[in-house]
Amino acid sequence: MKTAKVMGVMLILLLSIIGPAFHNHARATTYPQIEKRIPEAGDQNVPIDTDIKIEFNSNIVNVSSQYIRLYEKTNSTYYDFPIKNVRKDGQTLIIVPENMMDFNKEYLVQMNAPAIELQNGTYYQSLSYSFHTNFIDFYELMVVNESRLTNLLDDYAPRQIKAFAPERYINEINIIHKKPGAMKDDQTSFSGITNIDITTKSDEVDTVHVDIMRNGKVLQKGFADIVPPKTKGAAQRTLVFDIGFSKVPDFFDVRVTVQNKDQKTIDSKIIKFATEEGKIINSYKESFKYQTAGKGYTLYELLSNDKLFTTLLSESLMQDIKVQVEDR
Repeated sequence: MKTAKVMGVMLILLLSIIGPAFHNHARATTYPQIEKRIPEAGDQNVPIDTDIKIEFNSNIVNVSSQYIRLYEKTNSTYYDFPIKNVRKDGQTLIIVPENMMDFNKEYLVQMNAPAIELQNGTYYQSLSYSFHTNFIDFYELMVVNESRLTNLLDDYAPRQIKAFAPERYINEINIIHKKPGAMKDDQTSFSGITNIDITTKSDEVDTVHVDIMRNGKVLQKGFADIVPPKTKGAAQRTLVFDIGFSKVPDFFDVRVTVQNKDQKTIDSKIIKFATEEGKIINSYKESFKYQTAGKGYTLYELLSNDKLFTTLLSESLMQDIKVQVEDR
């Protein structure tokens, strides 16, 4: 009888020692599930350079990327948006788009089973959710509506607030202008002629429109034609457009407007031209180089580097800078 009591006490002590271990093991054995998504479903102001991250509750062992898709919504229809690569980092799946996304678009992330194999099993559920790349105007945020900036800083740190400079497409404008008159005293006088070459980036540029202006009034205008490349079949990083005018005054402004295939203006420039005294043929060329064009900077980066902040504002109108926010 005494022996039975001793055995009972030992059993209780043993259970008290190993019981928690069994309990913790049971809690550690979980089914595969998603812990976090960046961006989350329904997020509105997602930065266009965002990599999509899906965090699971266990380390990822294998990824079947053929079951993972990204779509862009245009005119109520979802179109495939190319993915550069899909990779794993511990418990996180990272989807990297081929190109930066567009502003003011809806994107759909879709993942079908069995795309992800985790250490605690295969994730067999299908996933489908969308987010938006809407933006806030930098000018509105920093100048017009201070309360909106205050509210934004209540939810996001400066490192999460990102300002994007607009892409620029006009690389160079080259003007050659011949005044009316003779080249030499013994020659018959003939009319003036003006040639304008515009060099642009090849990406997205569809049409180039040129206005000849004076005192804000348009004197002549027209669409420039594309100059065929010297080497056929070669990849073009730039495009050259040209246009000619006659009877142009000796002092004028040239306004160049670049549009994409949707006839949306994507860049514009105005330069001034003046002939030199006593010179029959005059030429002027202006090149445009940008440090910030098409790039995004966090508010923290801009605050930490006043030179960068100044460059951003000197190269772009505040109304053209777009602000978005990113989750952590």
